[in-house]
Amino acid sequence: MDKILFILAQIVGSMAVSLQIIGSSKPTTKEVYFYNGTCNLLFTIQYCLLGAWAGALCCLIATLRNIIFYRYKKRIPVYVLMSYLVIAILLNYSVIHSFIDVLPLVNIVVYSIALWTKDIMYIKIVGLITIIGGTIYDFTTKAFVSLLSQLIDGTVGIISLHKLRKKPKRK
Repeated sequence: MDKILFILAQIVGSMAVSLQIIGSSKPTTKEVYFYNGTCNLLFTIQYCLLGAWAGALCCLIATLRNIIFYRYKKRIPVYVLMSYLVIAILLNYSVIHSFIDVLPLVNIVVYSIALWTKDIMYIKIVGLITIIGGTIYDFTTKAFVSLLSQLIDGTVGIISLHKLRKKPKRK
């Protein structure tokens, strides 16, 4: 049964990776929220199948974050962001058993702040930085497809940043 769950987890992770590749190249924050939220939901399922509860909870919380951020037309009020971060930290308290379990929480806190800015360049740069923690967590928890997605997402993110830097600014 464990082998079946492991294979199923990698299949679900593959679906998330496919969407993540598409989402990483999107130029607007609204599209980033949508694709990131969908991917996080699929990664939640993958981590649950692997028994990686810290990753699952953080991805579920990140999915909710993206739904909230997607719905706001203007910048999210700071009290909403702070409430979200406090709730994320409190919910994760029960699943943190080692240093490795802290990495997903650090990633969602840092990336949430980046998303809150609505600055696509900042979001892309912080996204690249959070890939480091995600890569370590995925390797440790044997979420190999998610690990692959971190590497692909990093590559796509670098290409996307390069394209954004070259894009002429509108007046």
